[in-house]
Amino acid sequence: MHSEAGLIPAPRHVPAWDDLTRPEQMAMLAEVGAALGRGTAGFVASSDHDHLHLREASGASLTTGGRDPLLPLLAERLDTAQSVDLAIAFAMDSGVALLEPWFRELLARGGQLRVVVGDYLDTTDPTALARLLDLEGAELFVFETCGLSFHPKAWLFRAADARGAAIVGSSNLSQSALTDGVEWNLHSEDAADSVAAAYKDLLARPEVKPLTAEWIDAYSKRRRARPMPEFTARVVAEEGPPLEPHTVQKEALEALELSRSNGHRAGLVVLATGLGKTWLAAFDTIHTKADRILFVAHRDEILTQAMAAFRRVRPEAKLGRYTGTEKEADAEILFASVQTLGRVGHLRQFDRDHFDYIVVDEFHHAAARTYQNLIEHFTPGFLLGLTATPDRTDGADLLGLCDENLVYECDLFRGIDSGHLAPFHYFGVPDDVDYAQIPWRSGQFDPAALNAALATEARALNALEQYRNRARGPAIGFCCSMRHADYMADYFRAAGLKAVSVHSGKSSAPRASSLAALGRDEIDILFAVDMFNEGVDVPEIGTVLMLRPTESAIIWLQQLGRGLRRVEGKVLQVIDYIGNHRSFLTKVATLLQAGAGDRSISTKLEALQTGEFQIPQGCEITYELEVIDILRNLLRPKEGSVELEAFYIDFRDRNGIRPTAVEVFRNGFDPRDSGHGGWFDFVRDMGDPLPERPFATHGRLLRELERPKVLSRAALTGLRDVVAGRQPSEGASELTLNPHLAQGSDGFRLVRRDASGELGPLVRELVEWRLAETPIVREAAEASVNFVGKPQTLELWQRYYVPDIAEFFGEEYKQNVWRTGMKALPEKKIMILLANVSTQDLTYENAFLSPSRLKWFSQNQSRQDSKHGRIISGEEGHEVHLFIRRGNKVNGKVNPFIYCGQPEFVSWEDEKPIEVQWDLTSPAPRELWAELGIPNRD
Repeated sequence: MHSEAGLIPAPRHVPAWDDLTRPEQMAMLAEVGAALGRGTAGFVASSDHDHLHLREASGASLTTGGRDPLLPLLAERLDTAQSVDLAIAFAMDSGVALLEPWFRELLARGGQLRVVVGDYLDTTDPTALARLLDLEGAELFVFETCGLSFHPKAWLFRAADARGAAIVGSSNLSQSALTDGVEWNLHSEDAADSVAAAYKDLLARPEVKPLTAEWIDAYSKRRRARPMPEFTARVVAEEGPPLEPHTVQKEALEALELSRSNGHRAGLVVLATGLGKTWLAAFDTIHTKADRILFVAHRDEILTQAMAAFRRVRPEAKLGRYTGTEKEADAEILFASVQTLGRVGHLRQFDRDHFDYIVVDEFHHAAARTYQNLIEHFTPGFLLGLTATPDRTDGADLLGLCDENLVYECDLFRGIDSGHLAPFHYFGVPDDVDYAQIPWRSGQFDPAALNAALATEARALNALEQYRNRARGPAIGFCCSMRHADYMADYFRAAGLKAVSVHSGKSSAPRASSLAALGRDEIDILFAVDMFNEGVDVPEIGTVLMLRPTESAIIWLQQLGRGLRRVEGKVLQVIDYIGNHRSFLTKVATLLQAGAGDRSISTKLEALQTGEFQIPQGCEITYELEVIDILRNLLRPKEGSVELEAFYIDFRDRNGIRPTAVEVFRNGFDPRDSGHGGWFDFVRDMGDPLPERPFATHGRLLRELERPKVLSRAALTGLRDVVAGRQPSEGASELTLNPHLAQGSDGFRLVRRDASGELGPLVRELVEWRLAETPIVREAAEASVNFVGKPQTLELWQRYYVPDIAEFFGEEYKQNVWRTGMKALPEKKIMILLANVSTQDLTYENAFLSPSRLKWFSQNQSRQDSKHGRIISGEEGHEVHLFIRRGNKVNGKVNPFIYCGQPEFVSWEDEKPIEVQWDLTSPAPRELWAELGIPNRD
């Protein structure tokens, strides 16, 4: 008879002690005696699959709360459990939310979760019950007390090898009870079988009912109708106040409300990663009183995180999923995978007006067509698009799907300036991998070849040195594959660091426990693959180590955002590898907020090197000299149509598909200026095939659609409806009568007839570009009697939009170039200052000191002895033109600048930034004093 450590099995397969012969019993007792002689405390008899064995008694341990909380013990058991049974007197949302990541991991690996929760004294939070109901695969029950008391607080765990453990004590399911409350809980392996038997008896009781959405609704109504008992009131008070939007979210909510009041039915909000895009959407659905809501994303993990946010904000709503495995179409708030719902067969199950409100999360180019099909099917009261960056080199045109209505924007730098995101020190370091030797296909590196190149000792050693020299606090490292993450964790552990790898494979460390340990500084570094791009809420992360190429600006920003949660005194350290492939330019362009094309990136890099690039206070951006050399070798600045050709080729190489006209326009180019005739002529000349028949039969129509101002915005919108197979919502008469659409008298009818054939996609492409070219705010501004626009001369104290300022000075307007700050025109010896002024006395804020004097701050890296510094002081002989405004937007619309003339330099002090005082040639008129915060003195 051979026994494992701590286990003495019966010599043959019998269920009970009495089934053994006397000699067999004596043989087992001899082993027990030997173990007792070695100091074993005792043995417990148990039967596993009718096979008797004696298991070493483990004794029991007690947790008492405070410094000895229950949560770490629960996490340890949940990490290894294959089944979990819980009987709990009451559950609060804070407790369920705390354990939800472990519950989801258990269910995702095929484990079993059973929960019985009581309704005693109506203490259980309906939100907690709804959150439990959101767990796919959990078996949920409620114990209807009906005057009975129900006080169990018991956990039962079974591992894959059937070994069990129980925890019984005083902790209910609340954050306080699991963390810092004084709670006594006894942990015992020996009690597992008796607790299992008791749980089986509990489930058989008539008071135990299945937990359903209908039961929760009835319970919520009953709970609201009754006076709350004193005990329940105390427990509820411990949960804290309801969640409220922060200041940036409040601004965005106000802008959305105004946009809707102006008649818009769609809009885009740009919020940097970490500012709570999904939370904003949840808050806004309350403002609109929407009954049926659809949230669409391309990854299940995003849907899960969105459900958690909506559950907090709308605790009693019925939430459901529509994915490959779940089809809860009757949910009030439906979280759908675009890969599933975007299919025609699934879309047809929903009426066009089924949803009052649709939220579209940011997506990449490959999914754009699927999203468009979905959006064109529905006619919601409002469509909200969410993204972290408006500058899309991957071509996913979310703004176009939102009717060109940019409602609100708060980018990374503004988020840091506003105090909602942590400042960072960025280090661009050279990557020794030769990426020229790694195959590049369909916009990405060959995965196997990339993994082989990155998971090497030389590169791991370099990463370790970078970490030791620059890391601060707990770190997260992003890897290209599971094998790469495992390799890095092994290497760092061998060097004496506490490192784990977390991913979707079998070799992964437990996700939830690893994140918790990272937050407690019990792990030095966690290596991850894509699963931590979104949804990681560990404010203590002090270092982000980017060990992989990233072709997408969105993914790069998401990875950076993992460390941007603000903690007092924290400055995030970012270590980013830059290699010898043009895909790495995406990282640079995104960080430096450069536009499309190599020239824009080159300009931003030069400004960074000369100290003229403006970054938030407390931030630093450093590229090692070797990285600068790498980037210079990659950059190929071109002029005019040649630059457009370079962009076109680069886009096609990165994404595996050509850019559309609107994608070219969004990246700062004019499709008309290709030098090849029309846009589609250019496409053909670049080697991309187009169908011949539409150009033979509708060539004039397609050429006319490229011409500016042939159709109004209403007519363009109507034409887009026609191409999508819908009745035009507006502009129908103009479409029918407009001579530019006619070939004979049948032009519009031809579009309608051929919309689903080869002509439709070509017309759609041109219409999307033309709509982007005629944004709503611009058209509305031109209709306003107060709009100056396209100036022949600049008049003091008149208002001008930035595109018109650029046009006046003979410059092409590109959004990423003409941002707030300094715009130098060296050939013309002109410096243009575009400044937002503050009405409060804040450090590093531009402000009027009097009607004729302005305090102004340069960009953060500016020095007095720099080129821009000499221009400011007048040494270079440049004209300086000053434009000011109070904030980026007013009532949700772009705020124009007010022209203040050519100010005179008075004095300056300090550097990085420079504080300058300007005297205006003419005092500001009194009617502007309140708007611009001008003090009532001269």
